[in-house]
Amino acid sequence: MIITALLVAVVAFLAAIDEQTFGASMMSRPLFTGPIVGLIMGDMTTGVIMGASLEAMFMGSIMVGSAVPPEVYASSVLSIAVAIQSGAEVGTAVALALPLSIFLQMWRNFCYAIPGSWAGKQIQKAVEERNMKKADFLHLTVVPLSIGIPSALLVFVAIAFGADSINAILNMIPEVVMNGFNVAAGVLSCVGLALLIKMMSNNKVLPYLFLGFVAVIYLHMDVIGVAVVGFCIAMIAVNNMKFEDAEEDF
Repeated sequence: MIITALLVAVVAFLAAIDEQTFGASMMSRPLFTGPIVGLIMGDMTTGVIMGASLEAMFMGSIMVGSAVPPEVYASSVLSIAVAIQSGAEVGTAVALALPLSIFLQMWRNFCYAIPGSWAGKQIQKAVEERNMKKADFLHLTVVPLSIGIPSALLVFVAIAFGADSINAILNMIPEVVMNGFNVAAGVLSCVGLALLIKMMSNNKVLPYLFLGFVAVIYLHMDVIGVAVVGFCIAMIAVNNMKFEDAEEDF
């Protein structure tokens, strides 16, 4: 169990530092971490299902500017691991992910406050001194480590030593409540899609969204077919674009 908890904690660590280290590669999203956690826990199928459900739920939850959404990465890893460990359904992962995402965001901010503030001042000082190697080093070490280590530590302790307590709490939840969470998993998927559409919606993009909807619902096309048609439309649009030649001053 210790080795399993350690491996899951490593996944949570890499997921937590993704945006700060790898430039938001999206490999830390539940859609990708779910199968990995499932493989570590010995149930990859359940990991894929739970990861996809949480990804649909948190699809519109991304950090943009000063907007700080709930922590999606390590909380999804922990909720999927605990749900698989307890032999529960998708509703359990949803029930755990919602409060864990809020708690982990507060935990991250608490642990990051002092080292992040110190690193920010040191990076600014290094930039003013034109010492870019020092600035890069601080940015790639202090900033991600102060976020990743607390998240990974919390995940490790919860899986290695808190499984019995978590299972006891899950067994105390009435069946009707768990059924409600299973239904909420599907409803919240719609909320995630709605948040994503709200961010990208404009008069030029929405017609393509509705064309995809019509293709799936009324023409019964599968996802791959819609993706190929969308790619072809994008290529036609790009080829028909006209660019004015402009000279750049250097």
